[in-house]
Amino acid sequence: MFILVEVIEVMMRRQVLVKVMTINKPADEVFEFFSDVKNMEIGDAIKSVTKGDDNWWDFDHAVAGKGRMKVIPVHDFGILDHQFVGGGLEWKVYVRVVPNEEGSTTTWTFLRPDGLTDDQFQEQLKGFDVEVNNWKKYLEEQ
Repeated sequence: MFILVEVIEVMMRRQVLVKVMTINKPADEVFEFFSDVKNMEIGDAIKSVTKGDDNWWDFDHAVAGKGRMKVIPVHDFGILDHQFVGGGLEWKVYVRVVPNEEGSTTTWTFLRPDGLTDDQFQEQLKGFDVEVNNWKKYLEEQ
């Protein structure tokens, strides 16, 4: 007698949040702005940005304290993916800047990092909307 046992592996997926900024500025201009991590200070969550070793940027983050970021730009495809390390967490953020008629749309895709519950993840990203609004206002005034 044979007994068939079916094993089903359930893969837990991480919660994802996507933030969007659509602006009346060309994609190349927005891409160049975000390629320079120093410009992210305008968002008002990070301060004292300095270029460190191996293309890492060091800064003080309003929530995470001392932090580091490494941006991986691919201009031809509008990719500005980055790793963010701070507050005992490592975030992977997938960023795209794409043309949108006369302007552009930038998206930030955040995957919940290890060490945060889904609720904590959502709470951590509430302030990001303020950063996006600050960047948009600054870019529109240029």
